[in-house]
Amino acid sequence: MEEKLIMEDEAIIEEILENGLKVYIHPKNKFVQSLASLQVNFGGRDYKYQIADQDYTLPEGTAHFLEHMLFENNGNTLSDFFIKNNADINAFTSRRITSYYFSTQNNFDALLASLLDNFIDYDFSEKTIKKERNIISQELAMSDDSDEEKAYKSLLRLMYKDRSIYQDIGGSKTSIKSINKAVLNQAVTHFYHPQNMSLLITGNVNAIKVLELLKNHPFNTKKWQTYQPIKRMIDISDKSGRHFKKIKPNLDTNIVEIGVKIPEIVFRDKTLEHNLLTSPFFSLVFGNSSLLYRILKSKNLYNYSFSAAPVIEDDYGFFNISIETKKPKLFIKTLMEYLTNLPELMLDEKVFKAYQRGEIGRSIKAFDDVKKTHYLVKKMLMDEVDIFSFVEKSKSIKLPDLQIYLDIFKKNNIYLVEYLQQP
Repeated sequence: MEEKLIMEDEAIIEEILENGLKVYIHPKNKFVQSLASLQVNFGGRDYKYQIADQDYTLPEGTAHFLEHMLFENNGNTLSDFFIKNNADINAFTSRRITSYYFSTQNNFDALLASLLDNFIDYDFSEKTIKKERNIISQELAMSDDSDEEKAYKSLLRLMYKDRSIYQDIGGSKTSIKSINKAVLNQAVTHFYHPQNMSLLITGNVNAIKVLELLKNHPFNTKKWQTYQPIKRMIDISDKSGRHFKKIKPNLDTNIVEIGVKIPEIVFRDKTLEHNLLTSPFFSLVFGNSSLLYRILKSKNLYNYSFSAAPVIEDDYGFFNISIETKKPKLFIKTLMEYLTNLPELMLDEKVFKAYQRGEIGRSIKAFDDVKKTHYLVKKMLMDEVDIFSFVEKSKSIKLPDLQIYLDIFKKNNIYLVEYLQQP
């Protein structure tokens, strides 16, 4: 057991169990609530992979399907015990991970033990597989109704060759028909190993008592097979097309999506911590005090739907700007002029320091709330940000450190998608 300070009065206890599970406990004993989340390094991208130089495939959507199935494992409904104890439990699947999480004010140890019970043995009935297939088909149909989501996926498809980036996390109605018991067992065997998982606990808990529970639980004492590391492959090379336009007369308004790829040579630079650098850069260049904000306001182009954010995954990254607008041509012309002139833009030192202080302050303030703390720490762990030095590293960022991002705003890095009501 190792205790490390994040900041004064905030410490995380780290432990790796005998089975390989990475455990992080963040006691906050002045609060009544406790949260736990079990992360599995298995997401929507993981349908083509290698183990020991052998190629494996799964139907697209398997990770999400398995998430659903694990609420009905071994003939038991996982949520029943939690509901009886007035606790909330849920799960989600992203491109990279599957996360199972619960929050409670009482009986934390019993609830944690119940959660882990679900990940020792696996037995999926054909009846449940059929039921979940129908439920997920309905979810996919609902997703198909969103033009905003379609426009964003069109942008990803325009920028990247690799289907694992732009395909739906849930797969397709066709792909989920191929998911059966054998597929689920393959996914469990390869991905649901403790060495491919992590557990984060935040709140009013006794860390020593919780660790004792974890070490004695059958999830830890079970004799697991030797873990085989998983190799993922992704193609983030450039594509020749830069512009996609679709006319949809039934649209409520026009949708514009712009993506600026972070070139692979920049993204793979290990000296750059993109998860720390891109946020202050984006605030400075696209925030409410930026030159762009003033330009958009002066031309009546800014509205509530305007958004700009960095998208940083562990294997690719880009900047995304989107809006719903009645003036798509003027918006695109204005944005393209602004973006292509960014390499010559002089960043304001005072504004940068103000944004920097604000972001650090928001991160520190998050520790006053159990849920916000949990989600912040979980995000940093998943993004492989060093949680024990992120405050000091954030403070140490200098304005010249952001210059490398200004230099990527060139036409061959910029991608444009238009969903228009009329030509």
